[in-house]
Amino acid sequence: MNKIELEIGQTILLELEDECLLGQVAHVASDRSFIRLADVRDMTTKKNYGVQTYYNSEVRNIQIASTDDTPKLQSNPTDSIIKSKQLSLASLNSALEQINNYVFIHQTDAKYHDSIAFLKKQHYFGVAMECIENGRHSHESSLLTIATVDSIYIFDIKWMRITDDMRDLLSNDRYRRVLHNGRLMGDVLLHKYGIPLGKCFDVMVAHIAISKNAGHTIKNNLVSLQTCLRSYLNLPEKFFDVNINFRLRPLSDAAKKEAAKHAAFLLPLQDFFVHEIMLEPFYNSCISYTRSLSRNADFINSLADLRNKGPEAIEAIQPAQLGIDVESLKLSEHELTSDPGKPDDCD
Repeated sequence: MNKIELEIGQTILLELEDECLLGQVAHVASDRSFIRLADVRDMTTKKNYGVQTYYNSEVRNIQIASTDDTPKLQSNPTDSIIKSKQLSLASLNSALEQINNYVFIHQTDAKYHDSIAFLKKQHYFGVAMECIENGRHSHESSLLTIATVDSIYIFDIKWMRITDDMRDLLSNDRYRRVLHNGRLMGDVLLHKYGIPLGKCFDVMVAHIAISKNAGHTIKNNLVSLQTCLRSYLNLPEKFFDVNINFRLRPLSDAAKKEAAKHAAFLLPLQDFFVHEIMLEPFYNSCISYTRSLSRNADFINSLADLRNKGPEAIEAIQPAQLGIDVESLKLSEHELTSDPGKPDDCD
């Protein structure tokens, strides 16, 4: 077992050779040779196993799950690229519930039309496709999975192909899509279905850009979704089943759940990239600016100044330095005020 300080009552993720389990610590051997968990549940099948004992030789990895809604930032020099966020237990349970409650669609029936009507009201969603590992030269695409904040829809495009409604969801720029390794999807959609993929946020591109900015060396430009989820959201290494065959029909429940997994965490991953990493300096500047006035310690004198000098007292308190290159983001005063119909004056 990895050396994590375990306490009775903690909720942990336990990774075995072929299983990922969630449970509460009931007992830890003094020599750490075994651990006993209560309320054990399989993360994939959601089966409950009650109280179970696991020996050190069985355990591949242990992670402490947050039991509240506050993300815990962790620093792990071995697994983490920049920094990671432990999904709260509530968030993890919500994601697992979505995975198990997927909507599977294989024909243009009432369920299809209800699903499309719902998706067209969304602003952004995660998108994944199965059996596209060779791009346009892939033998046959199998599934198209679209995940919203609280729902997952799996379309069997092997049977029903891609409809005009799905084409609009994939190409129209009024939607914002999140995906992983989008060049494969873009190649398949354009050359096999004639669909240009619209604006997307690619989590693999974000991972590579962030890693290079932090000085990390990327050996190649292909990073798996599993690696991203393990590095940033601390999901277990064996969370995905790489042996699933998506080409077989009828499609098994295990295959449908695996397809749902491939899309379920794209939106949380994008949220973490954008708001915890990419925009962190900007948010820090906003916080610094909003506190620059309230942190003025001379409260009594400030009241007197406000009474005597009015707004001058506030203007005299200097805001924090933001550290933002404003000049590169705004138009010049000339561009804002000049009349485009008149030529510029010459000296």
